[in-house]
Amino acid sequence: MLHIAIVEDEAEHARRLREFSDRYAGEHQEAFRVTAFDNGRHFLDVYKDEYELVFLDISMPHLDGMELAKRLRKIDSTVAIVFVTSLANYAVKGYEVDATDFIVKPFTYEEFAARMERILRRVSRRRTSRISIPAGDGIKVLDVQDISYIEIYSHSLIYHTGGGSFETYGKLGALEEDERFAAFIRIGPSHLVNCFYITEIGKDSLTVDGEKLPFSRRRRKGCMQKMASVLGGGF
Repeated sequence: MLHIAIVEDEAEHARRLREFSDRYAGEHQEAFRVTAFDNGRHFLDVYKDEYELVFLDISMPHLDGMELAKRLRKIDSTVAIVFVTSLANYAVKGYEVDATDFIVKPFTYEEFAARMERILRRVSRRRTSRISIPAGDGIKVLDVQDISYIEIYSHSLIYHTGGGSFETYGKLGALEEDERFAAFIRIGPSHLVNCFYITEIGKDSLTVDGEKLPFSRRRRKGCMQKMASVLGGGF
């Protein structure tokens, strides 16, 4: 089941997006659940991390689609955003919010279906790398590939990303068994590290995204083998 949000203030375009989504799902044996919003502010107020794809009109009153996308990225770095616009020159700005694609109005079903094939490939890749963690009074959605390392402090897990650090309850051992963290290695009792962020290996420490972390000698051989397997080559 793919959860889709349509954020479009023009009823005709919202109707067309819903109808085309339903038709595409029927023709390709997909299952979509579609929810429509005619107001960007309301969409943000009730936003849930269950959405995996958002069709977003750029030209809307009160809160335009580009600003809405920037705010959305602060709470969900992985949801696929597809802009629906009559202004094709907005494509360059879409890179600022990691837009998945653009659909230019007016569009036919054939144009929509061709875009959806590409969009769903990207959504499928993102599905396997998303995690949701409690954050304050809500939930924070992270892309696993954006996490440089995770540390345990007292009974809390701290996820370190380029967008900040996020703390919640949990156990490192449980993450080690999660296939989404296959590229991570346990370098000591307190740290689980993303191999792709390791920039230097010392005698008793690793540099991960600019930070030096303690490297257990007892775990060294196994860690080096895992890094060679994940990154390729040898150490």
